[in-house]
Amino acid sequence: MRDRVRKTKVRYMLPALVLIAFALRAHHLDFQSLWRDEVDAIAFATRPLPRLLATLTKPKENGPLYFLLLRPWIALTGDSEFSVRFSSLAFGVLAVPLAYALGRRWLSPLSSALGALLMTFSPYLVWYSQEAKMYALITFLTMLSLYLYAKALDEGRWLYWAAYITATSFCLYTHLLAALIVPLEVILFAAWWPRYRARLKPWLAAIGCVTLPYIPLAIWEIPLLLSSYETGHPFYPLHEILRRLLFAFSHGIAGAASLWLLILISLPFVFLFLAGVLLEIETPHRHSAQRRNRMTLLFYLFLPIIGVYLISLGMPIFTTRYLIYVAPAFYLILGRGLAAVKSHSNAVFALCLALVLALDVQFNWTQSHNQFKSDFRSAAQYFALHRGPNDLVIFLMPYVRHTFEYYYRGHYRWADGLYTNDGINESELKAALDRMTEGYNSIWLVASEAELWDRRGLVKAWLDRNGTLVDSREFARVGLYRYHR
Repeated sequence: MRDRVRKTKVRYMLPALVLIAFALRAHHLDFQSLWRDEVDAIAFATRPLPRLLATLTKPKENGPLYFLLLRPWIALTGDSEFSVRFSSLAFGVLAVPLAYALGRRWLSPLSSALGALLMTFSPYLVWYSQEAKMYALITFLTMLSLYLYAKALDEGRWLYWAAYITATSFCLYTHLLAALIVPLEVILFAAWWPRYRARLKPWLAAIGCVTLPYIPLAIWEIPLLLSSYETGHPFYPLHEILRRLLFAFSHGIAGAASLWLLILISLPFVFLFLAGVLLEIETPHRHSAQRRNRMTLLFYLFLPIIGVYLISLGMPIFTTRYLIYVAPAFYLILGRGLAAVKSHSNAVFALCLALVLALDVQFNWTQSHNQFKSDFRSAAQYFALHRGPNDLVIFLMPYVRHTFEYYYRGHYRWADGLYTNDGINESELKAALDRMTEGYNSIWLVASEAELWDRRGLVKAWLDRNGTLVDSREFARVGLYRYHR
């Protein structure tokens, strides 16, 4: 009777979570200005179709399937901030009931529902459900792959195997590092061997079918991952990778004023994680089954992290968003931790849940009411109101011009700022800037991520010496400066 009542509560809880997930992700969906990766996504998705299809096998192209899926969406809804981000929102919302379904493979209904609850309010998942990139999609697809994998092993039906192969193939073409889902599933099968040994033949066939579609990518991807290719990412030791992921999954991208405050805020999440791993739940199920299921979730969480760390030993490639697809394992473990605490003390359970949700709400509010992305929307609007007919715009770094032009679509004169990080000398700098600015009396400098192009600030220093600064505006991560010569 008690189990029936609990299942009824969960049945009503899931639709409510889906609605809340939608509300959180739709709120201020277009508040942040698009940043350069999002503008890139629009440009890649709308390039001529033959060029877009060629990226499925072209070296160093990451996420070609996402751009292929985004293409008809833009054709249908347009390329406004709201419309291009709405596709990510949809997958972010769908991830919530899928997390519950996946959790039910290894956890109780209560643990799975609590994990889905934490997925709903996760500031990190909300943030990337509001970004026009593949991160919400890859989180959904990797969960779907694991769910169908477990389903196929349990029931052995060819339909589930075919669906698993399709979902996993989509993963491989949605993000380069999603390839680590296949080694994870191989290791899980080895860990589950006593239970699924009778499925060896269909398993071998499925793994073979999964790897075959990956061959066009693997031809360039595996040598690249084993090379010393410069990615622009710093190398992080394993403990630093784990710390950064903990802070991201706990706090989103807002962070806190100091490292010690971050650590303090992380304590409830650490406590629940340890409870999810170490505490037994008072249940008629065998403790050995609980241990096996916890180990499955730990594999799901940590094996891709270890894989990225090992790759980074040769080619640093870690950034937290590249491992967003292990976040569901983190929240399901926390959900199990909450259920384990509840089985020992309802009061402590209520306190932990209230504290975690309060922190989530706070960080979600911070993310949705402060500009964290480069605010080219405001910069372009200001330029449109104050530009002259013969002004020159210099971009540092040059690549941000595409984001500027997403918002400013009128005609204007522009030039790429000089790359000075290779040690250009003063006479070369002067000659190049003299040629660039010749004939212009009014010059604008648009600076965003300028240190990647002009670490010493030589271009702005030259403009300061050779012109008069008549206007300057600082927007989030974008500086706008106007000089008269």
